[in-house]
Amino acid sequence: MAGTRSDLLSLVLKTTTLTVLTLGIYSFWARTRIRRWLWSSLQVDGIPFEYAGRPLEKLMGFVIAAVIVAIYLGLVVMVLIFTSLNLFGGVGPGTAAAFALLLPVYWFAKYRGQRYLLNHTRWRGIAFSMAPGAWGYLLRATCWTIATVLTAGILLPLRAHRLWQYRVERTYYGDDHFRFDTKAGDLYPHFGFVLIGLFGSLLSGVYGFMRDESALVGLLIFVPLLLFGWVYWRVASFRILASGLRFGGAMDLTVAPRTGAVIGIHLLGWILMGLLFLAVAAVLAFAFGFFAVGAQANIDLEVLENLSPYLLAVGGILFYLTFFVLRGALRIAMVTFPLFRHVARTLSVSNAVEVNAVCQGEASHMADADGFANLFDFGSGV
Repeated sequence: MAGTRSDLLSLVLKTTTLTVLTLGIYSFWARTRIRRWLWSSLQVDGIPFEYAGRPLEKLMGFVIAAVIVAIYLGLVVMVLIFTSLNLFGGVGPGTAAAFALLLPVYWFAKYRGQRYLLNHTRWRGIAFSMAPGAWGYLLRATCWTIATVLTAGILLPLRAHRLWQYRVERTYYGDDHFRFDTKAGDLYPHFGFVLIGLFGSLLSGVYGFMRDESALVGLLIFVPLLLFGWVYWRVASFRILASGLRFGGAMDLTVAPRTGAVIGIHLLGWILMGLLFLAVAAVLAFAFGFFAVGAQANIDLEVLENLSPYLLAVGGILFYLTFFVLRGALRIAMVTFPLFRHVARTLSVSNAVEVNAVCQGEASHMADADGFANLFDFGSGV
């Protein structure tokens, strides 16, 4: 990958500052600039990728998606709360059902968001694209999730395989489409740690609380095993599923991310982010303390209580934007980019001459899908 972390960090700090000063409006332009930088830094055979998305598309899409989701959730939540009060005498079941109904919206947004990214990605002047299919993806994700829950997680690898297959087989580069050549059974050997940790934790917890409290010691073994197993499973499943991509007649790709490297990138990135936030907090605390002592100022609680609610609202928005948007921006530079770089360094492509025969496909521009995806992203995603 071309470009350095310091270059990206400089860019995200600039875009974060502008986002805060414009009360979040610039975030759509910021996201576009960051994507263009990341896309151009990824090169295959010395040729960089291009990102062709536009900021106004994101702004308009976000407004449209926010209105649609707000109406949907408002009506659904009202019905669920009313039903819950009448059937159960409380709002608990209705509230839980309302949160559960966010998942289909999330899956719908995930597919459309990925489709938007692909439809605005170019390489060698030829566009990628993804066929419409958000409703089909939502239906499959819902059914496979229910099946996974009913089988206590045993079908999770099969769920991951089927959803990847659905997306890959609807993905095109120019006038030719990708194929998926991986079996679900290849995922299960890497899922063992998760199952052992999950069932071991459940059995230790249930038996410990009901029969013998000494059995709770098992949680000290099985919970860490579950956490490590989950990270290992995520890395291994991505390696297997992504390496199952095929294009044309013979072109295939292989990626080999390592679990230890991924854990190290996350740990180092979050530690650096924490140190940066502590440094900023220390500087602000020192500056405030110096000003207070120098001016011999006392905080008058009555003055704070009489402040305009509009001023307090602006202050709250600025705090939210400063903390959460800055956290998201730093995450892109400290975690996301190193992960991209690690995966790119392990990428190998075989029989790449297949792409020379690719012609430009049909135009598949979509100007609103990214708005749905942004509703589930608080500034930390690409």
